[in-house]
Amino acid sequence: MRLDSLRVFLDRWLKGKPVVGKAWQWSQQHPRWAAAVLAALLAVVVMVVASFSHGSSVQRDYYKVKRGDFLISVVEGGTLRALNEFSIRSDVETMTKIIGIVPEGTYVHKGELLVSLDASQIKDSLDSQEITVENSRFALVQAEQALVIQKSTVESNIKDYELKLEFARSDLEKYIEGDWPQAKNNAESAITLAAEDLVRAKDKLDWTKKLNEKSYATKADLQADSMAVEQKQVALAQYKEAQLLLLKYTYPKQRRQYEAYVDSWQKDVERLKQRSASQVAQAEADLVSRRRTLALQQERLDELKKQMSLCKIYAPSDGLVVYSSSTGGYSSILIEEGASIRYRQEIIKLPDITQMVIEIRVHESHITKIKPGQTSYVTIDSMPDMRLKGHVHKVAVLPDSSSRYYNPTLKVYVTEVLIDDTLPPELKPGVSGRAEVVITNLLNVLAVPIQAVASIKGEQVCFAGKGTTPRKVAVEVGLYNDKFIEIKSGLKEGDDLLLAPLLEPDEIDLSGSIVAANEYEADRKAGGKKRKPATKGTGTQEKPGATKPPTPLQTLQQPLKELRRAAQPIEAAHATVQLPARELLPAGAPAMTATNLSATPPGSSVPGTKVPATDNKKPVQTP
Repeated sequence: MRLDSLRVFLDRWLKGKPVVGKAWQWSQQHPRWAAAVLAALLAVVVMVVASFSHGSSVQRDYYKVKRGDFLISVVEGGTLRALNEFSIRSDVETMTKIIGIVPEGTYVHKGELLVSLDASQIKDSLDSQEITVENSRFALVQAEQALVIQKSTVESNIKDYELKLEFARSDLEKYIEGDWPQAKNNAESAITLAAEDLVRAKDKLDWTKKLNEKSYATKADLQADSMAVEQKQVALAQYKEAQLLLLKYTYPKQRRQYEAYVDSWQKDVERLKQRSASQVAQAEADLVSRRRTLALQQERLDELKKQMSLCKIYAPSDGLVVYSSSTGGYSSILIEEGASIRYRQEIIKLPDITQMVIEIRVHESHITKIKPGQTSYVTIDSMPDMRLKGHVHKVAVLPDSSSRYYNPTLKVYVTEVLIDDTLPPELKPGVSGRAEVVITNLLNVLAVPIQAVASIKGEQVCFAGKGTTPRKVAVEVGLYNDKFIEIKSGLKEGDDLLLAPLLEPDEIDLSGSIVAANEYEADRKAGGKKRKPATKGTGTQEKPGATKPPTPLQTLQQPLKELRRAAQPIEAAHATVQLPARELLPAGAPAMTATNLSATPPGSSVPGTKVPATDNKKPVQTP
């Protein structure tokens, strides 16, 4: 009875739903096919749930917090080279040949003979030059007499032109201080007198009008006085116009004319002085040329004598003999006896192997910790059992440009580590080695693996405690190396930490933005303070967002964020089917253990970003 009642109820309820109703009627007509379809759907649901359940069961690795010593250092590989290196070059000005050279690899002392060059051509030139010097002594007397005559002529011409310039300046001063003030005063006086005449004419006209009203003056008198007023007005206007022309045209023209006379004579004087100086200079140059010719011939004689001595090259310091052809590449000339050598060509490199440095390249994430003078330890690849002590000698100011060709985003700084210990005699420049620069040594501190610390919305956290729901603990971090990081507060010794930090789906940042949406909105609303304008000549500017720079921990954890971003579509599928929200790793992501995360190369990360806060929790459909 209950089944029949239920069936009748379903028939009535499905009448208003055509599609579902037809499916229900089909299931009633074909019960076996309906049962098969229902069983298939249940199997698919079970498989989906089982796959998500299997993906959620991630093996967890834990680390027990403990105290201990914590060495902070930077280890990089590099090449050994000499701190001081002399370059032996040929100073003979002509092409010459090597007639003798010390064997390569010989350790020489200061003052020992290194190279002997052919001097036969220099000897022939020396004999010819001695004759040339004697012939240059007879051309000097005539140039001295010509110079005295030229100086006397120039002095008289300059005095004549300077007198004419003085007269032109006097005329200009006379016009500015005498003629022009007089003309100006005359124009002003004429205007003043014309204005007074106009006033008197107007007064007379007013009196004539009054007499005319009383019939004491005729109409002709009134017209005559009116005509007189108009004449006075015209005269006043003419005087004012004359004054305007005087001020606007006559005075500037006359002054500019006198100034042009002064300028013209002044330039004439300058041109005369220049011509005279040129003539005197020519005579002096002729004299100097004769003297210099003799001096040059004498210097050439002395230089040939010096060139004879330069055919013997001696060691300027102790060092190891290295031919330039051994380090110069394919384009270098083979250095050997009989080889032709040009002027300033490098023949031998003489490195001082008693003081050597290892040149390493430090990534930009560590360069702020490297300072000159820091203790360092060096190992040589060919001598792995020997450890040498040194210190940081030099740190480059700018990144190395040679590494940008293969990786434009890679920024490394060339750093030199000077070896302080006594070097073995068999150690040569160019060998490979490794240098460890010690930043500091922390004693008795809490340290955890670096992958156990996560950065969530600008805060460093760890997941402590075993079980299905580890608790999230905010921590304060300190210094770090490639494997461990110092914990200043937030944890205690003996705590169990999850090595793979867990993040909720809304805590995973996929945008790559620098500022969060809520931070930008708060900064925009509180933007009453005006930004300071950028000062010209400086390279700084106010940043639009009040964001904190990425911490070193965020920099090292960036590869871990990239891994979580790759697993985000699977995590979104969990949210779609509304599985229970648990703090587990995204399904399909590899288990983050101390082994695979510690293998992340130091310095391969990019600055970390803050997670933007958002309320849009729309499920992402898996492709």
